[in-house]
Amino acid sequence: MSAGQSRQVRLADIADLAGVSKATVSRALRDPQAVSGSSLAAVRQALAVLGVEVPAAESAAVPLIALVRPAAPAGNVDPYTHLFEILTNRMFAQGIAVVHVEAEAERLDQLTESLLGPRPDDSGPEAAQTSGSAANGAAQAAGPQIAGAIVLGGGAAGALAARLSTRGLPLIRVSNARHGDGLSRIILDATDGIATAVQHLVHLGHRRIGLAVLRDTAAAARIAGFRKSMAAVLHIPATRDQAPVVEAAGGPMAGVAAAEELLDIGCTAVIACAPSLSFGILEAAARARLDVPRDLSLLTVGDMPDADVIAPPLSQVSYDWETVAASALDEVLAMIANPGTAARVDYSVTPDLVLRASAVPPQRR
Repeated sequence: MSAGQSRQVRLADIADLAGVSKATVSRALRDPQAVSGSSLAAVRQALAVLGVEVPAAESAAVPLIALVRPAAPAGNVDPYTHLFEILTNRMFAQGIAVVHVEAEAERLDQLTESLLGPRPDDSGPEAAQTSGSAANGAAQAAGPQIAGAIVLGGGAAGALAARLSTRGLPLIRVSNARHGDGLSRIILDATDGIATAVQHLVHLGHRRIGLAVLRDTAAAARIAGFRKSMAAVLHIPATRDQAPVVEAAGGPMAGVAAAEELLDIGCTAVIACAPSLSFGILEAAARARLDVPRDLSLLTVGDMPDADVIAPPLSQVSYDWETVAASALDEVLAMIANPGTAARVDYSVTPDLVLRASAVPPQRR
């Protein structure tokens, strides 16, 4: 393995990025068999991120997959953190090198080129003679060849997925977006999760239930699903007054404001659709000297990092992330192995209710 003459990369740079010692990096470069599989995968991942070419003789057996997620704004909690970690560990365990990519809207062109290289028709007359797919030809010019991608979430990550797909890169998206963009996808069905949350809270005896959602492209579907569920379970028209909803910007302070609004109109339970909103609701309850769950029940839809160790441990409607990760990786590997012939993937995953301590029957306030 060699850093090549076109890149000036120090052992310290690779070690810092890989999270290993310079001695481990040196051994991995000289004798890959002398280090553990996880250390070798981390070094190869760091090399890929730094744009250092791995000679084909050494890298041919190691597929390189980009794992993409949107960059989380300051103050927000990434709802895909757990899935991201599971996928990374699963790929390392299978000897698959992974490139971590945080997608930002203003860097889409740069990120696309760093993963696949410039388009052949943008690289001068010689590029026009490049054979094979656009993605493969670009990768030959750029260094390590990205074999495929798994894209988590929407926003900038979804936009990057569309760009990578137009370059011929096999990929699959994991998100709660339902709009058809022609890409293979695993849909995390948040509307089913909200319906499950409504049913559980009503079963506990709550009738004044509020919904807190982020102000994004998924908000309309979640709000509609919430009001439909409230109408069906409580046999009410589920108007804005009877099924209150607050749309919030990102960050815990937005969650605080959302919770205060829902508390002011007498909600005894709140369904939060993002970790930042759940944290904000806990903060708002503390400011109002309300106890969760005695004075206010809270149920989170989607992944909530450390939900079992928060005080109180949070009940949530969440997904089997191990199964989602295994499915996403299996599908993208099938696409890589059968380019142009693999069937398009499009199916939904329904979340399950995980009961902890943050939702109880309503008490008088």
